[in-house]
Amino acid sequence: MNNLALTQAQRIVLLVSGTVKGVNLYPADHPAILAPLNELGGLLESVLAGNPDLHLGIIDGVLFVEQHLFFTPSAAVEELTNILLGKGVDVLLFKRGVSADELKRFIEIVAQRQLRGGQLAEAIAAASIDHIAVELTDRPSDEDGAADDGDSVQATYRQAVNVVSHLFKDVESGRIPQLDNLAEVVDRIASLAIKDPLTLVGLAMIKDYDNYTFYHSVNVGVLSMALAVVAGLGGEDLRSVGMAGFLHDVGKTRIEKAILNKPGRLSSDEFERMKMHAEDGARIIGEMMGSNHRVAQAVLGHHIRFNRTGYPAWARDLPFDLFCEIVAVADCYDAITTLRVYKSPLNPKAALEKLRELSGTHLNGDLVEKFATMMGKYPVGTLVRLDSNEIAVVCRPDQLAGEQPAVKIVMDAAGRLLDKPISRNLATENSAVGRTIVAVVDPLTKSIDVSRYLD
Repeated sequence: MNNLALTQAQRIVLLVSGTVKGVNLYPADHPAILAPLNELGGLLESVLAGNPDLHLGIIDGVLFVEQHLFFTPSAAVEELTNILLGKGVDVLLFKRGVSADELKRFIEIVAQRQLRGGQLAEAIAAASIDHIAVELTDRPSDEDGAADDGDSVQATYRQAVNVVSHLFKDVESGRIPQLDNLAEVVDRIASLAIKDPLTLVGLAMIKDYDNYTFYHSVNVGVLSMALAVVAGLGGEDLRSVGMAGFLHDVGKTRIEKAILNKPGRLSSDEFERMKMHAEDGARIIGEMMGSNHRVAQAVLGHHIRFNRTGYPAWARDLPFDLFCEIVAVADCYDAITTLRVYKSPLNPKAALEKLRELSGTHLNGDLVEKFATMMGKYPVGTLVRLDSNEIAVVCRPDQLAGEQPAVKIVMDAAGRLLDKPISRNLATENSAVGRTIVAVVDPLTKSIDVSRYLD
C-alpha cells in the first residue's frame, strides 16, 4: 500500500493506541472513546477504499504501518509497541469493510490485560469480528519449545525497556504516569523468575551505552527479581521488589543532563546533586498511583549501604528491609559490568569477586552469597577460553555449581569468529571429546559483544 501517507499512518497509530488505553479509563460508550473510534473508522474506510487490507505490526522490534517504519518512536508508537509485544501479536490486519462496531468490540478485547496470544485470537473470533485479524508471534513446534521460551523472554525484555523509557520520559516532562504497563511487565517477569530465575540472568548482560539509564533500570529490575526468588520471596513481595528495581533510578530524571552525562569525575557539588536522585525517586514514586511504601523505601535506600554509611545521610536510621538490600546487590552488579565513558567494565566473574569484597559493608553478605551461587563459578556472559583454544560465551551456569556451564562457542581454535555459534553443555559432553575452561577472556580484546549470544 504505497499510497498510504505518513500522516495517515501516524494518525492510525495514535488512534489505536489512544483508544486501547482509554478503554481502561472510561466506559466504552464514553465520548472520549467514541470520538477517536469514529475517527479511526472513517480513516480506515478512506484508506481501504482502494486497498483490500492494511497491516500494522512489529518487525525486528520496530512498529510499522504498511511501508512506514517508526524508528524514532513517539509516545503513541511506544505505547502501541508495548501493547503488541505484551499481547504476543506481530501484525494487526484491518480488512476493507471493517465497521465501527467491530472496531469498538476489538478495542475492548485488546484492552483486557489477561488476553494474550491464542486466547486473544479466540476472543476476537468469538466476538464475530470478521474484518480484523491478528497474526501472532510464531510459535515453534513442541520440540522447539526452548527456542519459544527464549523468544518470549526476549520479547518481555524489549517490552520492559520500552515501558521504562516511556515512563521515565513522562516523569522528566513533569507528568506522573500510571504504573499499569510496568505492573504488567513485572507480572510477566515474576512468572519467568518463579519458573526458572536463571532464564533472566542472561538478559541482564544486554547493554546499551547510549541509553544506559533505561537498560540499567531494566537489568536491575530483572536481577532483583531473580535474586528475590532465590532468597525465597514470592507473590506480592516479588512484584514489589521488581517494581523497586525498575524504578530505583527514576529520580535521575530530575538531575541536570550536564551532570548526568558528564564523562569525567563529578565535582563535590555535582556529586551532592547526583546523590539527590534517591530521595527524588522516592518522592516521585510516592506520587504515582498504585505504588506502595516498601517500593518507595527501597528506592530511597538503594545507596544507603548495609552498614548505613551511604546516602541520604538523614535516612541512615530508617528501618530499611530486604527489598532495599536486594536492589542494592543487583544495582552494584549491573553497574560494574557495564562499560561507561569513565570506567571499563568488570567481567561477570570479576564482578562477583568485587561484590564479595563489599559484603558486610556496602552489601548484605548473605544476599551476595545467594547471588553468587545463583550465578555460578562462571556467570552468564563470561567469555572463556576452552582447552581446545576455542573461545566461548557462558550462557547458563553449571546446574551443580561446578565448573562446566553451558556455553556457545563463538570463535574457533584458530581465532576465527564463527558465523553461527555452536552450543555445548560442558557438563554433559562425552569425556572423550569434553572441553574444559582454562581461562576467562576480556571481550574487549576479542571485539566480542557477549550480549548478542545471550538469547
